[in-house]
Amino acid sequence: MATVGNTYPSLKDYYSQLENGKITSTLIDLFLKCNPMLEDAVTIECNDGTSHKTTVRNGLPEPEFRKFYQGVPSTKGEYTQIQEATAMLEDFSKVDKKLADLNGNTNQFRLNEADAHIQGMNNKVQENIIYGNKGKNAAAFDGLATRYNKISTTKDTIGYQVLNGGGTGTTNTSIWFVGWGEKGTHLIYPKGSKAGLQHENIGEEAAYDANGNEFRVYKDHFSWDIGMCVRNYKTCARIANIDTTKLGTDDAADLIELMIKAYHRVKKHAKLSGAKLVIYVNETIETYLHLQAMNKTNVRLSLDEAAGEPVLKFLGIPVKCCDAILDTEDKVAAA
Repeated sequence: MATVGNTYPSLKDYYSQLENGKITSTLIDLFLKCNPMLEDAVTIECNDGTSHKTTVRNGLPEPEFRKFYQGVPSTKGEYTQIQEATAMLEDFSKVDKKLADLNGNTNQFRLNEADAHIQGMNNKVQENIIYGNKGKNAAAFDGLATRYNKISTTKDTIGYQVLNGGGTGTTNTSIWFVGWGEKGTHLIYPKGSKAGLQHENIGEEAAYDANGNEFRVYKDHFSWDIGMCVRNYKTCARIANIDTTKLGTDDAADLIELMIKAYHRVKKHAKLSGAKLVIYVNETIETYLHLQAMNKTNVRLSLDEAAGEPVLKFLGIPVKCCDAILDTEDKVAAA
């Protein structure tokens, strides 16, 4: 589903504008391979310092028909104000000065050595987008699983956006339909700051070994201030309780049927909100769906190709692999 009227940049857009010597195009590619959400997620500056205030529409105005010379009352929609906070993620990298200088290209060596730190931060952000829980870590932000954490058959509740795959143990996973957009789901960053991963070259400083002896290192600081806002919960859906041990058996959840149901719970709201729909799964589910797509009778799943890589789609929506989604989720219970 195409994004309608959405002019807000994704993190990929921000990264592509950073100066050489900070986050290079090589690292942009690394980010996208490790975290496909960065290619899709819309990112918006907070409107209230380190937090973002917005409203969720709970009800529409009720217009009335009228006759000539007869008026109608003024009406208004029902809204609830929400406030989402940002979190601060930081890390430092240190490399031995002598070792870096031996390379002949000190800056590139430092960047290569920083890869592990950057991937670690990237993984932490991706994990938090899915499973972040301020109740367990007050310094983090609430992720999707914390919000979509109950199953309900009552329409116009967030639990209605959660479908049950039937799993009961702790070998479950989820399929996520996410509608990225200003009026759907988006990431946030503090007002007056910069979006995405920030890099500071601190330069040369003293370090000490286990015996307290001094040597010189090059030091880099990495920081990422980020939060998430789900402005319209109906632009997302979760298929929970998919028992991965039963895939391919007669007892397996009917993923295609569940995905069709999830699609119809989000498609209208995503379109009205101008949100871009993307489906996220882990490697276990991606492999299973890929095999299903090879069956020519399964017309809902399709395989395209981009840059020599297979691209899986469900009813035209891209299906992307997100490594942060676990195969060991607990059962999501009824509300």
